[in-house]
Amino acid sequence: MSSTGANKRLAGTRRALAILRDDLALTYAMSEAANESGSLEEVLAEALEMICEHMGWAVGHALSVDRASASARSTEIWQLPPLASFEPLRAATDQIEAFPLADRAIREQTPMLLHDLGAHQFGRLAVTSALGLHHYYVLPILSGDIVVAALEFLTAKPDPRGDEALTQLLANLGMLLGRVAEREARAEQRVALRHSARARKEAEARARALLRVTKELQQRNRELDQFTYAASHDLRAPLRGIANLAGWLASDLEPHLTDDTRRYLDLLEGRVKRMEALIDGLLAYSRLGRAAVPDERIDVTALVRELAELHDVDGVVEWRISDLPEITGPRLLLRQVLDNLLSNAIKHTTAARPHVSVWAERDEPAEAWRLFVRDNGPGIDPRYHERIWEIFQTLRPRDEVESTGIGLSLVLKIVRQRGGSVGLDSQLGAGATFHFTWPDRAPDQAPEAST
Repeated sequence: MSSTGANKRLAGTRRALAILRDDLALTYAMSEAANESGSLEEVLAEALEMICEHMGWAVGHALSVDRASASARSTEIWQLPPLASFEPLRAATDQIEAFPLADRAIREQTPMLLHDLGAHQFGRLAVTSALGLHHYYVLPILSGDIVVAALEFLTAKPDPRGDEALTQLLANLGMLLGRVAEREARAEQRVALRHSARARKEAEARARALLRVTKELQQRNRELDQFTYAASHDLRAPLRGIANLAGWLASDLEPHLTDDTRRYLDLLEGRVKRMEALIDGLLAYSRLGRAAVPDERIDVTALVRELAELHDVDGVVEWRISDLPEITGPRLLLRQVLDNLLSNAIKHTTAARPHVSVWAERDEPAEAWRLFVRDNGPGIDPRYHERIWEIFQTLRPRDEVESTGIGLSLVLKIVRQRGGSVGLDSQLGAGATFHFTWPDRAPDQAPEAST
């Protein structure tokens, strides 16, 4: 063997050893950077600088990866020569939305080496050709089995290692960078677990507090029920005594009663009846919503006619009752609403021939019926349209009209608990139209599943 051939082989071995030594140095430096880095974004910038300097590559650029579509997106992390001629490359990259070549490497999860960009659909070919950059490499970075980022490189000369050795080197570097992503993901998981544990503890504490408040409310409701029952019983007893005494006085003193004394006794009897009605109203108002009342189909036309006969025994009212729908709800509660509105319409009229109209309209978007009760009474000044719904509020003296001031408040409470709303349209001298919406389902009822 000639000395010339031996020298060539020795020189080649030395070059190979030098490249291997440099690659080991790069790998070690990359490992140190990965161990010390706090985030993947931080280490990517350092990795681009080290790889481009070690390999002699002109351009390095970091790509983020959209996990839903497994496609690359441009970032602001670059390694570029400090020359104005390279700025068009950055501008061209910012303008494109897709990186199909990088996407292929991301899908295959392996480094990709291309040596003739003109033979591929490369979106920045005009700019790279002008810069003399014909070789394109992509390094996917994996966290577990998911590509979380990628590095793309552009260079003017092919790498002397050969494709196989270069692919292996890039794969090793990608594995080191992937450890940063894995460490970052584990840190995020730990934070999420801590937040989850804290949120669970807070939820459990809120649940315990809510249970405690619920038990307290249940106890208060029981106490309130006992109080209202005892109070109503204790109030009714003296009222019955007053009524009995008034009756005995009227009977015993009949021959001696004057018109004034008869009027006083009538007033006394009226006050007793008003107080009894007030007690009944307060009991109904306080108990409303305490116990669940099942829904049922209600023939509203029949219900309104029944209430009309009850309130108009002498037949002095002209009733105009349209065909009303069948609706769903607790019959007792809907009866209370309509009973109070019809009673209110008759009670407050001053017309010689009172008439009351009742009709309904469908509110399809709200999945509800709107029911109307109109009278030909004196009307209500708009200034008082809000006040009349307050408990104990009456617009006329109670000596003129016997009223507890609870009826409309009860209407409001029942309708709101159903999830509906109430309203009034009225002007002085033009009668009044009360209306309310009655949803098909109560707020706590889920819609029936379709079949």
